[in-house]
Amino acid sequence: MLALGALLVLQACQPATEQTRIGREQYIDIYVEILRAADAAPDSLAASDSARAILARRGVSEEDLLDFARHYAEDPEYLANVWLEIETRLRNPEQQDSVRAR
Repeated sequence: MLALGALLVLQACQPATEQTRIGREQYIDIYVEILRAADAAPDSLAASDSARAILARRGVSEEDLLDFARHYAEDPEYLANVWLEIETRLRNPEQQDSVRAR
């Protein structure tokens, strides 16, 4: 019984290892594409339509994006780094293309 209790405590202390349906790079790529499309859209309705089309083309749902954010909610530093990468790619589109070419 004591061994079982120790095992459960150790398991609870381990970081979550379950993965989200989408990974970091895919999340960043999608958000960059959505934000660029929104910037080019004439209004918020067109921006929403563009975002839905991007998600559908990539086979990703809004829920997938939310799951990614929820999964890393306990690690704000990680999410801050994700958003710094998104901002960097938005400012330097040629840098993003060179990263994809590798």
